[in-house]
Amino acid sequence: MPAASVLAVRLFEAGCLLLWLAGLWWIVRTRNPLYLGAYTASALLVLFDWIFNSKWFFRVDYSSHLIRLWRIEGATQPIALAMNYAFYFGAPVVLLVHFRRQIDQRLGRAGWLLVFLLSAAALPVFEIPMVRLLHLWHYYQRPAFLLGGVPWSNIWYSGLLTTSCYGALRLAARWAPAVRPVVVAGPVLAGRESWWQSFALGVAAIWSAFYFSMLIQLIWYGATQPWVPTRRPF
Repeated sequence: MPAASVLAVRLFEAGCLLLWLAGLWWIVRTRNPLYLGAYTASALLVLFDWIFNSKWFFRVDYSSHLIRLWRIEGATQPIALAMNYAFYFGAPVVLLVHFRRQIDQRLGRAGWLLVFLLSAAALPVFEIPMVRLLHLWHYYQRPAFLLGGVPWSNIWYSGLLTTSCYGALRLAARWAPAVRPVVVAGPVLAGRESWWQSFALGVAAIWSAFYFSMLIQLIWYGATQPWVPTRRPF
């Protein structure tokens, strides 16, 4: 794996922090617990990233210069990736759901296809420079499965992840109660409980979409097994 410069790593981490804070600032201003739950869940997708980077999925190693959340048997998980997932998946999905009515009115069902295509196209634009130019992480897969050092299967996987999160959060928005006392089967649901219910629905939407998408992508990796040897222990 080519070594990344410390300056490139620190600039990447600073950019992740600024974008994460910008997304958090906007979402807090909406005062919508559903959105906050989705954004929180997106930051905690770092646990999914830990799974994705394993030897039986992406098979990734990160630059040793990245500030890490933890290190287990030599494998590290950078803290910047928690912020990266929040602004790469969380903020765009929340924004799409926020304007879902306008999207439906102008594009109809074609809006779903557009969400998939745009999120798929964004992947190589974002990740190839991170891998090929900055060397922030490295994929241990055969060259035939790589585009600019990044698995080309990640292109449709990015589209699948974003579109499934969009669909799940739209559904959660339909189910979420208004953040005020409402009547549910007789008893009154207090405003605080209503807030936490909406927050939990936002969390569940993102995590369930990622789990569903991971199961689908696992079929691809089981069929192709595109990996090359790595020192990664698991």
